[in-house]
Amino acid sequence: MPKLISMGDCIVDFLPAEPGSMTYTGKMGGAPVNVCAAVAKLGGRACFFGKLADDAFGRRLKAETEALGIDTSLIVTDGRCKTGLAFVDLHPDGDRDFFFYRDVPADANLSPDEVDESVFERGDVLHFCSVSLPPSPTRDAIEKAAKCARKNGAVVSFDVNVRLNLWKSEEALKEAIDEFLPYADIVKVTDEELVFITGLSDEKEGVKRLFGRATEAKLIFVTRGANGSAVYDRALLGIELPAVPAKVVDTTGAGDCYIGSIIAHILDGSATLTIEGIKDAAEFAARACACVISKKGGAPSMPTKNEAEALK
Repeated sequence: MPKLISMGDCIVDFLPAEPGSMTYTGKMGGAPVNVCAAVAKLGGRACFFGKLADDAFGRRLKAETEALGIDTSLIVTDGRCKTGLAFVDLHPDGDRDFFFYRDVPADANLSPDEVDESVFERGDVLHFCSVSLPPSPTRDAIEKAAKCARKNGAVVSFDVNVRLNLWKSEEALKEAIDEFLPYADIVKVTDEELVFITGLSDEKEGVKRLFGRATEAKLIFVTRGANGSAVYDRALLGIELPAVPAKVVDTTGAGDCYIGSIIAHILDGSATLTIEGIKDAAEFAARACACVISKKGGAPSMPTKNEAEALK
């Protein structure tokens, strides 16, 4: 059975009780594990591949991934590291900012030697994002994994997922994105990230420039929050998808739900990497996102297929 291998951070997100509150509740966070949760909730095989600390947080994170039906067989535990923490500042409109606390974080210390090429098989999907691409052992491990995935016929998914406060400079982030774009078969960006990466405010021109850098990409997904999303192929043929109405409680995990829904359809064979072949998956992803933003938290709020289909 084809599987998702999602690499990067699994950390603790501390969510405020309400915007401006100093009372926080800890939730499992990290875009790669959120994507795993989205795929697992939709019935797919989702493997999280990353390093966890052997501390109280790390043990709880592993237990929660297992409870969500995520395959934890690729997780590496390291007693020399600590669990990364992120405090979330919610805005009244449901948007958010992240503040990271990272002292020898486990998620940045996965070694390339801990990547086994044989786990990547034809039909699998490897997923990662730029949060794990600052200089670190994990960045090198993801690069090795991307090469192995392409060699073995797996699909490579790159969610740009810009978090500027993890980087020394905008230039360093842009260089890392440019370095990893050529590995990707599919790329997901927000409309704001597209402008940041390309410097172009016209979406179609920005997508054209991005395809020029993502030399192997078949599809680019652009999410626009309340303004919906779009999918483009290399010929710049595209489909527009309106946002599905929902009461916004917390947008954390919405983008991860979107790309996770796409990946789930690729894995079960109901989607292909063409505009026509991805249309149904993208429409489903829009409905799934409406479910996520109506709840608090990332991974635990990922919907089942029936929950998303109920919004038709």
